[in-house]
Amino acid sequence: MDPGIRTLTVQRISVTGKKPIGIVIAVVCVGVAVLFGVHVSHEDSTHPSSDSGSIDAEMVHVASTVGGRLKELDVSVNQHVHKGDVLYRLDSEPYELTVRQAQANLDLASAEVENQTRLLSIKTSNAATADDQVVRAQTNRDLAARTVQRLQPLAGKSYIPWQQYDQARVALHDAEVSLAQSRNQSAAATTAIGDLKSSIAARDASQAALDHARYELRQTTVIAPVDGYVTSLRVKPGEVLAPSQVLFTLIADDEWYATANIREINLGAVQIGDCVTVHSMIDRRTPLRGHVESIGWGVLSADSAGIARSLPIVPRQMDWVHVAQRFPVRIRLEKANPLLLRLGATATVEIRHGAACP
Repeated sequence: MDPGIRTLTVQRISVTGKKPIGIVIAVVCVGVAVLFGVHVSHEDSTHPSSDSGSIDAEMVHVASTVGGRLKELDVSVNQHVHKGDVLYRLDSEPYELTVRQAQANLDLASAEVENQTRLLSIKTSNAATADDQVVRAQTNRDLAARTVQRLQPLAGKSYIPWQQYDQARVALHDAEVSLAQSRNQSAAATTAIGDLKSSIAARDASQAALDHARYELRQTTVIAPVDGYVTSLRVKPGEVLAPSQVLFTLIADDEWYATANIREINLGAVQIGDCVTVHSMIDRRTPLRGHVESIGWGVLSADSAGIARSLPIVPRQMDWVHVAQRFPVRIRLEKANPLLLRLGATATVEIRHGAACP
């Protein structure tokens, strides 16, 4: 046998002897990678997280319900204010004049009520007098009727002159006329009494107008409704503001939140009250502790967009790759360093995991 050929055969046998070791190493590497992938998938499903969260807070758009010229501005941009602090004042002179006018109208209406009260008393007295006159006329009429009844048989037997009987009948007629007139006058006097409803209503309307004018006067001074930071302030005194025109925005700092968009396939592992670790990108070394306050119930989807009272919009193309929808999870943060809490700051969120949730 050729020596060169013998050497080649030995080398082949040597290489073939090393193959089982390489296969074992490859299988172990693949197994470790699979186990690591399963572990990562399990951790991701049981401990949802997000790297695209954000720090959030409530905002108050500061405005006055009345308009006018900005007279005083007591705050500056990015300044921290406390609840009850004066933020700005409008020119109050027009509203002070309105209050004075409303007060004068109220005084006039009150005087009219007093005047109508006096007139009502006089009319009531006149009605009582008219009633007394009716009683007197009724008495005179009854007396005249009895007189006619007594004289009638006497006149028939010529015991008295017929003229005397005729005078008695005339007196009875006059008494009946007087009674009828007295009754009419009594009814008219009673109707003329009336009441104070219209006068009192006018006074109440004037009082309401005065209260409204005083309310508008108070609205010329705007105070802070909550503790917070002034932002979006770009105005100087002298600006004329319209009613309800927003002058700046107040970021409330009494409560801070983090919002994390969690994939729908992981929402089942998120429960209200779960502990959450939040890291603000301002300082990733300091963990913030919070808890899940609520989970969003819906997001706008382009696939379900449509115009009201119209046909649904269905796209022609189809996506073969399904991307999981994400829903916002609202996380209420516990007390933390204010320097780490800025509205809109990027944050990473770990639910039931992390340094703040041992």
